[in-house]
Amino acid sequence: MVEQLLNHINRYALGKTTDKILVAVSGGLDSMVLLHLLRAAGFKVGVVHCNFQLRGEDSEADADLVQLTCAELHIPYFIRRFDTKDHATAQGTSIQMAARDLRYTFFQELLKTEPFEYLATAHHFNDSIETILLNLVRGTGIDGLAGIAPKKEKIIRPLLFATRQMIQDYALTHRITWREDSSNLTDDYQRNFLRHQVIPKFLEMNPGFEESFRDTQERLFGAALFKRAHVKEISSAAVETRNNKTIVEIRKILGSQSPAVLLWELIKDLGFNYDQCRQIVGDHQPGKKFFSDSHQLLADRTQYFIERKQLSDFLTQTIEKGQQSVGDAPFVLTTREILYTDFQMLRDSSLAQLDADQLKFPLVWRKWQAGDYFIPLGMRQEKKLSDFLIDLKIPFNTKADVTVLESGGDIVWVVGYRISERYKVTPDTKRILVIEEKQTPR
Repeated sequence: MVEQLLNHINRYALGKTTDKILVAVSGGLDSMVLLHLLRAAGFKVGVVHCNFQLRGEDSEADADLVQLTCAELHIPYFIRRFDTKDHATAQGTSIQMAARDLRYTFFQELLKTEPFEYLATAHHFNDSIETILLNLVRGTGIDGLAGIAPKKEKIIRPLLFATRQMIQDYALTHRITWREDSSNLTDDYQRNFLRHQVIPKFLEMNPGFEESFRDTQERLFGAALFKRAHVKEISSAAVETRNNKTIVEIRKILGSQSPAVLLWELIKDLGFNYDQCRQIVGDHQPGKKFFSDSHQLLADRTQYFIERKQLSDFLTQTIEKGQQSVGDAPFVLTTREILYTDFQMLRDSSLAQLDADQLKFPLVWRKWQAGDYFIPLGMRQEKKLSDFLIDLKIPFNTKADVTVLESGGDIVWVVGYRISERYKVTPDTKRILVIEEKQTPR
């Protein structure tokens, strides 16, 4: 299996044995085997472990195993604990997405500060099968059907050649100790449902399903490479950047065999989805605008003009008691009041749920300013808003667009990011004001 690992690494140029590799090790089967294989192949390695504190004593036992293994092997290791649930609540996202964000932020930090060329994760071939099937269920293009990439910048996946069974057999043969995550045994997550319920049915239909899927994936991966080269060629002729604007020649788009797909390939990285691209090319009206979360597209007679949305002309606005909306497209706030008996906590960064009886009207919606303070949800003390934005690693060009909502001079919501601890909903709350950020049209 070491030879197969090296063949995979060489095939996809994932590194040289002289490189120092930081290995993400959870303590589970896959990552413990990856660590063993890389050392057996002669790589110099270090280990990073993330303790998300989601499984109580099991999380601590995972961390203990990783730390003990590294000490026994005299491997440098980096371990960090995260308040994952609090982060998910603050960001209005799922636990899984919060853990992913925390994990990769930590990884990038270490790659910048420690002497490692790459970071290796233990994704294997069955992970790639599950990813492709998930993408297929949700809707995707050819890139989504190509599976997990062996390499993305400094992130490498040396174990993608191996099936889950190969990994387990190797661990048993070499007496590698690992810990089992009990959450992997349930069908609560979509991946687990595919793993336990769907893929076994494919194996019943075709016992050689994994090998036939590998063959299909290799062809799709190659097709994706051809597609990227073709899109790059068209982009050089149809797209230019001028004065911070992306300009697309409409004639070059409409002259293709699949205009909506081509436009989507050209502008998807700017946040536009495929349905929008179908609407853009199918209902061409000069002067019409389309919006992604970060950009706007203006259809002219012969060109599409795309630029980052700006709040440079944003004017301070007020919300009176009972007022249901404020602002102009694409930036609008809507409000509605509900009773506590109808309350359900929603983890969505685009809305705020506030104790209505604590608010003083009119509310003021304005751009943030240097010197602003508030108490972020989950904290006890005031924090400078500038420091809060730095902690969230908000890009410099995005900070200028951040707005806040005030009540009686207090910031109750950094719009789209976090509410104030002072105005959160508690068991004593009777009425709740729900304020939602609408970026329209979609």
